[in-house]
Amino acid sequence: MANVLQVDGLRSGLPTLRNWDEKIQLYYDETNNIRRLTLTEVGLNASISPFVIAGIAIRNGGLPESSEETLRHLLSIQKSAKEIKYKHLAGSSYEDALGSEKVSVLLSWLLDNNIYIHYSILDILYWSILDIIESLMPGDPLRIAAFHHELKSELYYFVRQNPSEFLRLLVSYAYPNIERSQVSSFLDEISNFLDDQEVEDRSLATTILKQTISQASRYTGLELQFLHDNEPGELIGDFSVHFLHCTYLFKNASHTFDKETYVEKILANLELRDGANKLNYKFIDSKESLGVQISDVIAGLIGRHFGFISEHTLPVLREKKENFSQVQLHNLSLVTGNVK
Repeated sequence: MANVLQVDGLRSGLPTLRNWDEKIQLYYDETNNIRRLTLTEVGLNASISPFVIAGIAIRNGGLPESSEETLRHLLSIQKSAKEIKYKHLAGSSYEDALGSEKVSVLLSWLLDNNIYIHYSILDILYWSILDIIESLMPGDPLRIAAFHHELKSELYYFVRQNPSEFLRLLVSYAYPNIERSQVSSFLDEISNFLDDQEVEDRSLATTILKQTISQASRYTGLELQFLHDNEPGELIGDFSVHFLHCTYLFKNASHTFDKETYVEKILANLELRDGANKLNYKFIDSKESLGVQISDVIAGLIGRHFGFISEHTLPVLREKKENFSQVQLHNLSLVTGNVK
């Protein structure tokens, strides 16, 4: 029997979104779906590219009539192609995608037809380490509850400086299954890692993070609530919670996901309801849905966009942007919503 979840309870405490009660049609695809993230002796079982669920949102009815025929013509996609996919529009790199005339055509067509883009991004490295700070919060013995978000961001920044070394540290403690007897040693090694990174103090959060971890390592009897009694090495068991989040966040929408067998099996044991009403979501073969096909392009583009940002420093990003072609700058304005 399916476990019934009431969406208002799941949405309780979340910031209210302007359109979250609207009756709209949402289509999804995902990129960098590694399905499971684990620690290995050499780091992670996958790259640290962001996991993305993205697609299109349509108000007031469905896609315009003859949309598929129109798009295939505009994008010069042969009839032999069974569906429209990202690979038909652009190369694998983000800069190639921005330089694609076909990407420009598709984004302009979406704007002309009042079709919206939506996306949800998960930085898998950030998601994997945030429980280090979360575990220091129950009871708030170190008085960090008011600025825990800043501390998580600062820890992530430090880890990004030398991810391989930090991941080796986690592996040596069977993270996220820290032995209670090793809590002090674990936190002390994190403290040493922070001190070893050649990073200037970016803000007060830099100092507070170092002080917090150092103080925690000396705290008698401290338990890391979310880092005990877990499967060693398992950072993300599956991504079903993120599909679930998209669905209950927009409870009155219809949700059409690209077929994802593993997630479907997990969600089959759950039933999302708004009172007595069951939420409207389904998984479908992309060949049967133009909305999902377009979402494949959007997910590919958005995934590369945020991957590109995370891989480069701000000075490098500024330099690269200065050298963008007019097509690249135009497509960047379309992606970011800064169309002039």
